[in-house]
Amino acid sequence: MSGMPKPKLDRSETYTYEDYLTWDGPERWELIDGVPYLMASPVPGHQTILLNLAATFHAHLQGKSCTPYISPLDVTFEEDEQTKSVVQPDFFVMCGEYGRDKRIIGVPVLVVEILSPSTAGNDFVRKLNLYQRMGVHEYWIIEPEEKIVNVYLHDGNTLRWTAEYKLSDKLNPTIFPDLMIDVATIFA
Repeated sequence: MSGMPKPKLDRSETYTYEDYLTWDGPERWELIDGVPYLMASPVPGHQTILLNLAATFHAHLQGKSCTPYISPLDVTFEEDEQTKSVVQPDFFVMCGEYGRDKRIIGVPVLVVEILSPSTAGNDFVRKLNLYQRMGVHEYWIIEPEEKIVNVYLHDGNTLRWTAEYKLSDKLNPTIFPDLMIDVATIFA
């Protein structure tokens, strides 16, 4: 069965999760407020950071009520197939009750995006605004070239930048007070 043609990058059209499900091909897309964004394949350094981060959280969260996930995995914040936002965060953590069938449905407590030149605008602006509106508690933007982690915390209304962590620092996710991460291990 042939699906809908790939979306054009014509920003005057908007799409839904239902449209997104019909797109054929190997490309990875995200929808942010109905606008499609093509995702480039990650580079090896990006994947090393992702693996280090995932291993740390996986070990810490075993046997607890929260689960870490890595991309590619679709996340929608609501079950409705007419939703206009579908993202594939590099890394995220879900706690409590949430939907999980072909996608994750709900609001992650922690989202981490690892920057690449092609995603910086989305991560620092579009996704930050989306995660803020949806109520993501904690958002990290990792900058591989500079080897820093920017942390944003939700204050009830806004995701606010709170700190920048460098290689010599230890990072403590506010949602997991018993987890202390040496930033150097993220970039190892």
